[in-house]
Amino acid sequence: MALSQNLRPWLFALLGLGGGVALGTLLPAEVSRVSAGERKGAGGGPGAGGAAGEGGGLQVGHEGTQVRGPGSGGKSDKSETGDGAPGLNLQGGEALGKLPPEKVLQLFEKVSNLRSESRKYILAYRLASKLELGQIEGALKSALQDLSDGDYVTTRALARRWVELDPKSAAAKALETKQQHMVIPVMESWTRLDAAAPLSWALKQAPEAQADAVRPLLMGRLLEAPQLEKLVMNSAGSESEEMRKQIFPFATSRLAESNPQGALHAASSVEDQDLRQRTLMMVLGRIGQTAPEAGKAWLASQTDLAPELRQQLEQALNNPRGGGRPPRR
Repeated sequence: MALSQNLRPWLFALLGLGGGVALGTLLPAEVSRVSAGERKGAGGGPGAGGAAGEGGGLQVGHEGTQVRGPGSGGKSDKSETGDGAPGLNLQGGEALGKLPPEKVLQLFEKVSNLRSESRKYILAYRLASKLELGQIEGALKSALQDLSDGDYVTTRALARRWVELDPKSAAAKALETKQQHMVIPVMESWTRLDAAAPLSWALKQAPEAQADAVRPLLMGRLLEAPQLEKLVMNSAGSESEEMRKQIFPFATSRLAESNPQGALHAASSVEDQDLRQRTLMMVLGRIGQTAPEAGKAWLASQTDLAPELRQQLEQALNNPRGGGRPPRR
């Protein structure tokens, strides 16, 4: 049924109210002055389409949702940000790129105060897309340390943009911080861009750094079965003791979820007796959750197991526990 002419304006107004948060209400006055000056110099004066304060401007949206500045028919989120600044149409990234670190921090502080996590993520990502590479790195550290006791929604948005610009540098610098809440979002974002690249990069690091590089991939469950197989093979013969004794058993137990026979074969092939026993117990504990019959069949085929070891392995199979996390040094 067609809408009457009288009802259409009200419907459009209601849709506009649900549009989201105006980016202009969050930006400081310094950006407004710089951006307006640059546009004026480029021929985009107050009378041009997209002039500051007139509501054209940058629209932040997600899957068709438009987020508009005041005066454009959308609704600003002043009630959530506590900020009454006038709207701003930011046409390019130059203005934000010139802000000093403390101003960038203030900007993301306002974003982090939003109650809606989806709006917060959208705005944080859109702001990050207008920052220079060095600014993103600094904003990420601030998001974890200074924003409301650690703002992980903003962190994920910043990490995504950082990885889009320079994934290897983002991963290396995130690992240097030794903050898992920074490392894991970076690795997650990189995995979404290229599923195989993070593990390949991690295994090319120096032996003493490999365990720290692959650990977040395991903790975040970011590896598919073929990648787990690759990690198991690499860690079993690694020069790094941490890779052999910590990453190998944990990765093998994870592999048992999708390939129990392959995990049992890898675990039982280790020459180090203590490591072999520990890995087998972890693998059988995992198989006890996912494929107990496969574990029983394997135990029945191992006729040369010492009675005490068989009892321990049967207990691990019959009393499975969660895999937890790979141990740290």
